[in-house]
Amino acid sequence: MSGPRSVLLAAFKACLERIKVVDGYETDAGLVATLEPAPVLAEDGRAFLTIVWERQARASDPALLRSHRLTTVRVIAKLQADSTEAQAWIDAVATDIERAMADQRFRFPVGYQFPQYQSAEPLTGPPASGWVGVIFTFTSHTPIR
Repeated sequence: MSGPRSVLLAAFKACLERIKVVDGYETDAGLVATLEPAPVLAEDGRAFLTIVWERQARASDPALLRSHRLTTVRVIAKLQADSTEAQAWIDAVATDIERAMADQRFRFPVGYQFPQYQSAEPLTGPPASGWVGVIFTFTSHTPIR
């Protein structure tokens, strides 16, 4: 993992792996954090986080046009849950993700813009699927090389 996208995703992972109840968070979603784009739900029902880059575009800051790309990253959290606990878990893990990303500039190397929050939205599968989740979207200017 040496390319700019890999470096960015590793920094995200370092932030999000801190999400553990023992460390004062509401969930243990950080116990299973992966950079795999399509992880399978764990059979034991544990929550997981996956961090993937969605796209790159021309830098939005004119000063960075020749040296950086605007990289969009998605953080996806999923949990097997029944309908009586789904909304509470979505709210708890969303709070945890926001908190885990706050004040973590030091984890992102020089030349990488600290990720900017863009949006968050709940995810639900078909009623019989038994899982819920949330997707956060962040953007960051990353070096081309």
